[in-house]
Amino acid sequence: MVVDHHIASEFVGPQQVSAILPMGRGHINDTFLVHYHDGPDRVLQRLNSHVFPRPEWVMDNIVRVTEHLQRKLSHLPDADQRHLRVIFTHTGRSLFVDPQGHHWRMYHRLHPMHSYERLENSRQAYWVGHSFGAFQAQLADLSPPRLHETIADFHHTPRRLHRLIQVSQADPHRRRGLAQREVDFAQARQHRVEALINAHHRGDLPERITHNDTKLNNLLFDSQGQQPMCVVDLDTVMPGLVHYDFGDMIRTGCATAPEDEENLELVDFDREFFGGITRGYLEAGREFLTETEVQQLAFSGILMTLEVGIRFLTDYLEGDVYFKVHHPEHNLQRARSQFALVSRLEAAENELHDQVMTLWQS
Repeated sequence: MVVDHHIASEFVGPQQVSAILPMGRGHINDTFLVHYHDGPDRVLQRLNSHVFPRPEWVMDNIVRVTEHLQRKLSHLPDADQRHLRVIFTHTGRSLFVDPQGHHWRMYHRLHPMHSYERLENSRQAYWVGHSFGAFQAQLADLSPPRLHETIADFHHTPRRLHRLIQVSQADPHRRRGLAQREVDFAQARQHRVEALINAHHRGDLPERITHNDTKLNNLLFDSQGQQPMCVVDLDTVMPGLVHYDFGDMIRTGCATAPEDEENLELVDFDREFFGGITRGYLEAGREFLTETEVQQLAFSGILMTLEVGIRFLTDYLEGDVYFKVHHPEHNLQRARSQFALVSRLEAAENELHDQVMTLWQS
């Protein structure tokens, strides 16, 4: 994709663009590195308005969050590397809309940092838990109004399950025959998928500001790859439960096999990584977390893994309209792998709960 230089010139700052080059491996937005003759490089992105139908809501959230983080971290000598910084257009907006209706934004480029796709040791696991826990803690006192929900019902697991049952019954692509066992697996856990939502509605679990995509590669480490510096990819930052972030850290960080592993005997989770993530998260979140929230952390890994499996399975039955696939049964394979991980986590749930509570009470 070739980007017109005038798009980059719409944003305040260096005006003499020398080159715009593709950057990163993201699957949602299109990202480019902008080189200038007379200033530092910057990052330009075209937002995917299919995934995010209200780009202005996304940027309203990001501006509020990053400005809040800037105030929180301003005392640090490297504060400008600790959070994303939005660059506004000449008209003072966070987005530029081109003649084709595409929405563009720009960030300051962070210094070269390391990112990882998979956890390598328990030290990294600790820092992942600590970094996303600190992110939640830093945003716990963000002033009203409430952030926008950039993707409606993103982690509303009961509605995800309801959609799966609807699609399974309709069976538009005649795929249910291969997937019936997996549909039954998900449906048998209906009472479990409602647990956190019901607790929130009762007032037992408070609404927080959550990242909602706590993959390891959304955390940037310093140039030596040792110390975490910055949480990135803030498009899904919105109101939620802390369990969405913690549970996804467990799903993505502790799994011993890829999320599309064919040999289900290889699917398990790393208990040492679970302990590292939990210890870091509780240390960072101790001042704002409630014991009621902590009581549900072990379960949240089960719930988030089940939810993602439900999403893969629904997409398989719908004809692979959301997730990119490499073969016709790819999404079914992904769902089976996720459900195998659910089973492993369920078998160890009491053990993991005891581990969480021991760390919390220590």
